[in-house]
This record gives sequence, structure tokens and C-alpha cells, in this order.
Amino acid sequence: MTAPSATAQTALADYLAAIVAGDRHRAMAAVESARAAGLGLRETYLQVLQPAQREVGRLWSAGTVTVAQEHLATAITQSVMSHLASDVFAAAPGNGPSLVAACVGPERHELGLRMLSDLLELEGWTTLYLGATVPGSDLVRLVESRAPVVVALSATLPPHLLALRDVVNRLRAGPRPPLVMVGGSAFLGGDTDLPKKIGADLTAPDAGGAVDLLKQRVA
Repeated sequence: MTAPSATAQTALADYLAAIVAGDRHRAMAAVESARAAGLGLRETYLQVLQPAQREVGRLWSAGTVTVAQEHLATAITQSVMSHLASDVFAAAPGNGPSLVAACVGPERHELGLRMLSDLLELEGWTTLYLGATVPGSDLVRLVESRAPVVVALSATLPPHLLALRDVVNRLRAGPRPPLVMVGGSAFLGGDTDLPKKIGADLTAPDAGGAVDLLKQRVA
């Protein structure tokens, strides 16, 4: 990925300050200003929203912000992404490869999957974003009926890997097994073989890397 432009750097600083303060209007204004200055949708996602959320997560881990502040910041980013959604879908034909994205079982950290889905829509993919806490049996049934090329799953905490592995095994046993991509902080530790142990085909450290990897893997 190219280095962030001055516009992106300014937008990131302004946006991060706004979401840490819990100011939705100021956060939206930072994004709108950057878009008016020519920052593309992909760059807005990957150079503003994604790094801002990562920094909020780091601040929470350090005890600098509370759980409530972190949740508010995430809610603001979800609101901003919803605001940008009309541009995302207007820019894409949506007739390319298909992907289903979901957090299964108890997993609630869905923002990365939503970013992935939106960014793939910009590339012309057709995506079904199911969100958080999707029952594994329901996901498997939907995948069997829709037959997507890729299923993307996310896990934040190690205990959630059990539900994720169960779903992957059931997808593998289906009539038309999809390509399975996994991500989330549970996969960012020292065990580089963890995705393979789960049964996944692919993993990526962030939404931008996931998009680039899927573009290489899926013709």
C-alpha cells in the first residue's frame, strides 16, 4: 500500500481525536473534508478509519480509554461507514466473485469484516455481510444455498476459535466447499500455523491485505 498522503494524515489525526472524544459530528466532518479534498474511498477506509480504530484499540489495551469510550468510537466509525455506503455501492457493478462475511457464535468484533466487504464491493465483488454473533448452523445453511466463492470469518478472542473451527469443518463437509479466509486479533499472535489448524485457506492482518490477497487468489 502506498504511503498516506498529507490529506489522509490530516484526516486521520482529526478523525482519531474526534472518535476518542466521542464526537460523531466532528468525525464525520473530518471524513467529508478529506473526501472533498480528493481522498478515495479505499484510502479513506485504509488510511483513516482502519488505523484510527487500531489506535483506539491500543489506547484501550493501555488503559487510556475505557470500554465505553472504545464502544462509542466503534459505533461512530460504523455510522461513518454507513454514511459512505451509498458511494461504495454506487461505484461498483457488484457482478464479480461472491463472498459471505460473518462473525460466528459469540464473536462481536465485526468492523474488520464490514470493511473487507465494502472494499471488495469497490472491486466489483458481490458480498453478503452478516455481522456479529451469527449462529454457525444458520451460516452453514446460507453458504450452502448461496454457494459463495469465499467465506470470511473473524475471531478476536482465543475461546471463540472453537466455534469458528466447527463452522469451517462443516463448510468443508458441504457439497460446494468455499475458500475460507480468517482474520482478527486471535490470529495475530505467535502461532503462524493457527489458520491452517483451524482449517482455513487464507489469512490476512487487516482489511487491505485481505482484499489484495483475495484479488490474487480469486480470478
